[in-house]
Amino acid sequence: MMFFSALQYLARAGWSSAIRRIAENFTGMVPFLAIALIPIILNILSDHSIYEWSHHDASTDVILQKKAAYLNPMAFAIRMGVYVLFWFGMYRFVIGNSLKQDSTGSDITPTRKNWKRAAPLVLVYALSITFASFDLLMSLEPHWFSTIWGVYTFAGHFVGAIAIVTIMTVVLYNNGHLRQYITGEHFHDLGKLMFAFSVFWAYIAFSQYFIIWYANLPEETIYFANRTSHGWEYFGFALVLMHFVVPFMVLLRQDVKRKGNVLIAAAIIILISHYIDLTWIIMPAVGHHILDTHSVVFGWQELTGWMFFGGIFLLFAVRDYKKRSAVAFNDPLIHEATEYTT
Repeated sequence: MMFFSALQYLARAGWSSAIRRIAENFTGMVPFLAIALIPIILNILSDHSIYEWSHHDASTDVILQKKAAYLNPMAFAIRMGVYVLFWFGMYRFVIGNSLKQDSTGSDITPTRKNWKRAAPLVLVYALSITFASFDLLMSLEPHWFSTIWGVYTFAGHFVGAIAIVTIMTVVLYNNGHLRQYITGEHFHDLGKLMFAFSVFWAYIAFSQYFIIWYANLPEETIYFANRTSHGWEYFGFALVLMHFVVPFMVLLRQDVKRKGNVLIAAAIIILISHYIDLTWIIMPAVGHHILDTHSVVFGWQELTGWMFFGGIFLLFAVRDYKKRSAVAFNDPLIHEATEYTT
């Protein structure tokens, strides 16, 4: 969500000034991400860590020894701390200046600060989210690697963020809160963004699979071998269908992208498919390394865990919507949003 907001400042986009605050109001969890790191760090230090490289017997693995300078508990904790500190700083700067603009009248200094700093912030954020995906997700399979892993995970996360913004925009519009700012063109553009990044995710996912399949190297193919057998192949089929085929077919037509209910349906499908994607990434590795099984590992813990963190995410969002305006009404480009046509 912060990336979406910073990206709009980078482009000095006028059309999105009416919906940018919707994304910003979903960033309330950022200051508390350090708390979320605690169970991850404790898990790494335990005897039953989901990260194979943190086990005591990793010292007998030649490949893991070669990666030990990077994959060790201390280095992991330091890197995660750096990521969280940067995300918190970006939150304070970008979101803070956006909120300050609401009360500064004709003085657009807060917005100018975001315009000037958006480019380096977007660049560093891209690097941080890439390395965070290496540490949190790719290192679950420490013998395996992918050079486009960061792009793959970014594509999934970003289209999921756009889906959340789309749902909230349509809900607020249907309840009469944004009608003076939002037009059918905003719906159309949100639909185009979901369509574009669903296709982009599919392109990156297929590129990753095709390169590994064509090279046929055992240290690379093991990732997909574990995810195309023992029941996990059905998750893969669902992923292709729900993360690409359905959004592509639903959002292809121009008129459909202006229908709020259709956009909500497409966004929900994208969010469900993103959850399937994360499950497909994480659980085969956990099952193999911790439970010593290649079969599908999916139970009530996975569902309740999603509900728990999803509930916290929504609680912070509700809190921020009560405290803040749903629109950056004093943004210097807000007039472009209200007059927006294509």
